[in-house]
Amino acid sequence: MTPGTVDLDPLADAYVRQDMATTNFGTDPTVIVDGQASGANSASEGYLKFDLTSLAGLPITQATLRMWVVGSSTGVLNIKSVADTTWGETAINWNTRPAKGGIITTFAPSTVNAWMEVDITSAVAAGAGSLMSLGMDEATGNTDGYDFNSKEASTNRVELRVSWGGGGGGTPTPTPTATPTPTPTGPTPTPGPGQTFSFGAAGDWGQNSNTTAVLNAIHNSGANFAIALGDFSYISGSSETAWCNFVKGTVGSTYPFELISGNHEDAVRDGQINNYIQCLPHRLTPLNSGALYGKQYYYDYPAGTPLARFINISPGLTFPDDGSYDYSLGSTRYNWVRDTIDGARSAGIKYVIVSMHKYCISLVSGSCEVGADLMNLLVSKKVDLYLQGHDHAYSRSKQLALKSGCTSITPGSFNSNCVVDSDNQFAYGAGTVIATVGVGGVGINSQDPSDPEAGYFSTYQGSNSNPTFGFLKFTVSPASISAQFVRGAGGNFTDSFTIQ
Repeated sequence: MTPGTVDLDPLADAYVRQDMATTNFGTDPTVIVDGQASGANSASEGYLKFDLTSLAGLPITQATLRMWVVGSSTGVLNIKSVADTTWGETAINWNTRPAKGGIITTFAPSTVNAWMEVDITSAVAAGAGSLMSLGMDEATGNTDGYDFNSKEASTNRVELRVSWGGGGGGTPTPTPTATPTPTPTGPTPTPGPGQTFSFGAAGDWGQNSNTTAVLNAIHNSGANFAIALGDFSYISGSSETAWCNFVKGTVGSTYPFELISGNHEDAVRDGQINNYIQCLPHRLTPLNSGALYGKQYYYDYPAGTPLARFINISPGLTFPDDGSYDYSLGSTRYNWVRDTIDGARSAGIKYVIVSMHKYCISLVSGSCEVGADLMNLLVSKKVDLYLQGHDHAYSRSKQLALKSGCTSITPGSFNSNCVVDSDNQFAYGAGTVIATVGVGGVGINSQDPSDPEAGYFSTYQGSNSNPTFGFLKFTVSPASISAQFVRGAGGNFTDSFTIQ
């Protein structure tokens, strides 16, 4: 077993307030924990949920809950076990909060604007391979409160740092034998106007032998370029240049490796997107006027007579230099996406392909992080491909569209009227195919075939079903788009479909 360390984001975090017993605070940028004394102030309790399925079978040696303190307490805080893992971030309130169990540990934070690190190794080791919920409250007699950044904060978000086998970096999936690395070459020759081309897409990369295997697979596939769907190095600090060099060492120094930010690059965490784009710049056809490469931009490909418009966006992310990227109905960014799709149609560009990091519908218990308005816009416009990462697994939908009986897709439920076709031979212009490709190299998590949204999906793989690192390769011609999952390492999962 190769030692390793990984930082896990919560699947969900929230706090609940006694005096606002039916109010949900799941999207707040802070988690507040406070006690009550003789009714002088209201009690608040915090809840966290982590997906530990990718840690199954690993010898956990250290697990640290890391919280950025924004409101300190001189009192004692309890971290407690919570058996219920079904609570939802946007639904939990004081009245519906799950019961807390025994105390895992206690701590007393005293410094603001600093990391508070609390050892919860025993709880994580016991919960490895499943979901884990934690509750937090303030010990009796303490009432001055404790606030820390939630996963919705713009920077320094709460995280769980887990090491196994002695620690030292890597991935929580057993490391396979790496594919021999070929001598890097330049990119596949650029297609002429209107000619067939191919590209690959994957997200959630890391920097380990699995990542190298996926990069080798891209290199050997003949794809003209690749799109990285966010979450790159998973190494804290100034990791940008090292990761760019790691990528270029396999695919080639001038290979077009297009970037769109993930939540590991939008804040001060594992490098910043503004630095990554300096060492892996845009190398394809010209970007749109006013483009923010790495955040929100589009390009048409190939040059001259393009077959496809590629639209890359950052819903659900918050950047230190330009704030939160909101794509709700009527917002400036929503309208930009709408107009950019319509512009492609008006220009006679046949295909529209939209990529982002975070997801809306999926086969995990997380909420719709990009917003239902955006997802329904893309489906209503019948964009051909809708690519995403963030979920460290692979899932691919049936062809979806809004029509009679389906005026919108509601996250957290399934409406069969929204499915146009499910036979993997899809008609061009009939709807949208959504693909989650979060298997670029970091630990793969499980998928839930009983998820309320499962009816929208045709196939999947995860830690509980043939976990396979790889990418999705698309061949785009004047007549069709054909897609094939290409293995890099791990299992032997396959998937393919055609839009024609």
